[in-house]
Amino acid sequence: MEFRKLFEPITINKLTIKNRTVMPSMGLAYCTDFSLNDRYRAFYRERAAGGVGLLTIGPVAIDRVGSAPFMLGLFDDSHIEPLRVFVDELHRETDVRIATQLLHMGRYTFSFLSGMTPIAPSPIASKLTHETPREMTREDIEEVKEAYAQAARRAREAGFDFVEVLACTGYLISEFLSPVTNKRTDEYGGTIENRMRFGLEVVSKVRKVVGEDMALGIRIAGNDFMEGGHTNEESALFAAAAERGGVDAINVTGGWHETKIPQLTSNVPPGGFVYLSRGIKEKVNIPVFASNRLGDPVIAEKALRSGACDMICWGRPLIADPELPNKVKEGRLNEIISCISCNQGCFDAIFAGTGVTCILNPRAGKEDVFRVEKGGQAKKIMVAGGGPAGMEFALTAAQRGHYVTLYEKEDRLGGQVNLAKAPPGKGEFQKLIDSMKGRMAHWGVKVNFNTPVTPETVRSERPDVLVIASGARPVRIEVPGIDKPHVVDAWDVLSEKVWQIGEEVVIVGGSATGCETALFVAQIGSPDPETFTFLMYHTAERPEVVRRLLHAAGRKVTVIDMVPRFAENVGRTARWSLIKSLRLMGVKLRPNITLLEIRDDSVLVKTDKGEVSIPADTVIMAAGAVPVNGLAQDLKGDRVNIITIGDAKEPRKITEAVREGFEEALKI
Repeated sequence: MEFRKLFEPITINKLTIKNRTVMPSMGLAYCTDFSLNDRYRAFYRERAAGGVGLLTIGPVAIDRVGSAPFMLGLFDDSHIEPLRVFVDELHRETDVRIATQLLHMGRYTFSFLSGMTPIAPSPIASKLTHETPREMTREDIEEVKEAYAQAARRAREAGFDFVEVLACTGYLISEFLSPVTNKRTDEYGGTIENRMRFGLEVVSKVRKVVGEDMALGIRIAGNDFMEGGHTNEESALFAAAAERGGVDAINVTGGWHETKIPQLTSNVPPGGFVYLSRGIKEKVNIPVFASNRLGDPVIAEKALRSGACDMICWGRPLIADPELPNKVKEGRLNEIISCISCNQGCFDAIFAGTGVTCILNPRAGKEDVFRVEKGGQAKKIMVAGGGPAGMEFALTAAQRGHYVTLYEKEDRLGGQVNLAKAPPGKGEFQKLIDSMKGRMAHWGVKVNFNTPVTPETVRSERPDVLVIASGARPVRIEVPGIDKPHVVDAWDVLSEKVWQIGEEVVIVGGSATGCETALFVAQIGSPDPETFTFLMYHTAERPEVVRRLLHAAGRKVTVIDMVPRFAENVGRTARWSLIKSLRLMGVKLRPNITLLEIRDDSVLVKTDKGEVSIPADTVIMAAGAVPVNGLAQDLKGDRVNIITIGDAKEPRKITEAVREGFEEALKI
């Protein structure tokens, strides 16, 4: 596809932007004191140089009561100069336009971080913080509006080209907008006109401060996806009112942080929320930005061509690959580091209280620490294993000028990623393999398939460095009946080596592998998306019949484990969606259970109420993994420089395996 719309310039107010790509505001958690530091600078500097049209630095806190010290601050004049120096630098060195976003978290503020009781339109507890905010007084409302205005003034003085007011995701302005969180009886509550009042007054004050010529935007939820909250229709009413109030662009995202509708995980179809921006665009006459799952440049180009939006937000795609716009423009698609919507390095990191990084880009958030530079003398390197750790090591070592050959005993790359991509909604993980494969080819890594590495191979090739990335194998637990023919391993089910599965299935192991295998098995026989679309489009069946087909494929699936909480090793942002899907499919999750025996037609388990038999004509084992690293032992005594990485060293998440491969390659 020719990417014409993506690289058309656009003018917002009097600001001309070179293309239609936007890096939206994202919490990065790179500081602890509201301050711009070298980590932030290095992160944004690379994205500015990577070709994005509009780069948003932020969000920035407008005051202390609605913020946290791990975000940038713009509530004091002392914040202006560091930002001004940096913005000037980006303007001198690149042709990017630079925005900032003004944030007040409202009831999403954690008091232990801000040191103050959160404030909100009404005293309704947050499901995220489990705290009840204080209802804002009229004095609070005036103070917060003024805080927005003064933060906007500082943004103008710091040299920003564009100011955006955050009015979505469940933060303060959206709390005023929604009847879910606004129960006020004064002029700021009740009717939608009253609930819009606070946000529109903020816009008015900000516009007055920044002047008529500065580009001003607002980021709204295209649909709150909250029961009783705003749909796309109410959001469009607010967008139109904001346009009349002086905004120059509407940035449309999805629902609140509390929503039970997945927004950013890999089970959301690429471009699945473009309809939200279309609904807004039909009601306004100013540029509209579209967000969420638009990292595929083909999907982005089609969204622009369709007229559903005027600009495309690339947030996590630019965390994964700062050069994404340049690579697309220059036709270097095989070099793209694709976001796979796993959320492990970005959103999960935020919830864990650490800075944002990326499963596929170990330099993300560490640009000021790690640089891939040429090594000293070029070395001959053998990499045994083509999983994520081995591929990342091979790629990084080749970038540094070493001669790298990767050996894979199977006929394809990816290792356990090929299992991870099998469950419903996880197909994006194939991009990890494709991205690494393409980049390895670009940097000259030689790949030998169907070639296990033996001690004889190593002695024959005589490498300077041998990297053992041979992965792991399933754990075998010793329990009566483990050798029965209807007992199979989860890895064999996910790889479809085993395809004959009974009607009553018990899965032993409630970790990520066990739960995702349960979903994989439960959805065998359900209509695929194309079939579902066909049935709904042609009204071949009543909607309730089609939904029943989706959620009932015929098998009875039960997951058992000794642990009290299932999928504990799945990140917070993906776990709830996985558990929801399992429940929709009728999968039974039975914690605090010990497997005692596997019988011909059942499993015997121990519960807190005694021994129980669960029917099972197929038993799937998902009890964990152990390293495969016998090669190192076989070469003990040989004078070979051996590095063991990834699951061959210790089973871990993909993020950790990739990071280890990257960092070890920098040491060569």
